[in-house]
Amino acid sequence: MEDSRYARQERLPQIGASGQKALRDRTVAIIGLGALGSVGSDLLARAGVGRLLLIDRDIVEASNLQRQTLYTEEDARLGLPKAVAAEQRLAAVNPEVGLDIHAIDLTAENIQGVLAGVDLILDGTDNFATRYLLNDYAVAKQVAFVYAGVVGTYGMLGAIVPGGACLRCTWPEPPDAAESPTCRSAGVLGPAVSVIAGWAAAEAIKILVGKAEEVHAGYRYLDVWQGTHHAIYAKREEACLCCGKGEHPWLSGGRGTLAAQVICAGGAVQVPSPGHASDLPALASRLEGTVQDIKLAGAFLRFHVDDLDVIHFVDGRSLVRGTEDPARARAVLARTVGC
Repeated sequence: MEDSRYARQERLPQIGASGQKALRDRTVAIIGLGALGSVGSDLLARAGVGRLLLIDRDIVEASNLQRQTLYTEEDARLGLPKAVAAEQRLAAVNPEVGLDIHAIDLTAENIQGVLAGVDLILDGTDNFATRYLLNDYAVAKQVAFVYAGVVGTYGMLGAIVPGGACLRCTWPEPPDAAESPTCRSAGVLGPAVSVIAGWAAAEAIKILVGKAEEVHAGYRYLDVWQGTHHAIYAKREEACLCCGKGEHPWLSGGRGTLAAQVICAGGAVQVPSPGHASDLPALASRLEGTVQDIKLAGAFLRFHVDDLDVIHFVDGRSLVRGTEDPARARAVLARTVGC
């Protein structure tokens, strides 16, 4: 045992050999591989979780490197999809962990297939539409969901377990996007990310080893700059439309958005898939001579047109960098990609 990869972890009375086996037998989906997802996936891979689903819709950029600890300068130079870069790094960290990657935007249309069979969902997202979708799915499928968010120097986390209070018991509706600070508008401190992601990973491990009763029943807030911390307690509300009444509008597609939207980091617009995959080699051939700097990779096609950088993914969605005008993004895609 002394030479085992997990020897120091197994010595913990909270885990032991049985807990380590439980981790090895579990599957965790990490949604969003930015700042929180980088730290969380690294910790869970090192802890020996048997299988990780790595899900992210974005590519690595230089501005990510200050806080997104999985990635390198070379990843940013190549513009690798975060799911691909994360798989490479985590495979080097712990080859015993099974890794499944999805360089996609998780939506009501694909969530059922992508998350089938997971034991826990770890939140690393940057928008409330996806978080409420994950909450709906977790409640409907009786799967644990660890929620986390960081902006500025502070963050929040909470564990949602089957039978307990869900996100909508405390916040029946998501906040207005215009009133919610983002890492773009408020900045983000790297150490705040590490603290919140580490705490969230610890809550996830409690659940995975069968100690769900030891997670905090509610949400914790921490400001690492001010050194302040407080907690709110949550209880399941029988009047909750989600876990009390069984209504899951984000999961059914009745809520959320498929509209083009400015991404959290700014400077780019994401345009969702029209509902079908793209034949990237055929598209690259068609665009030859009409756009600049075409680069075809396994998961995306990248090119420049006018003063815009377009990344078109195999699942049909696109990132248009160099504008924050959804109408302009859609116009350039209609002229090039045809969607």
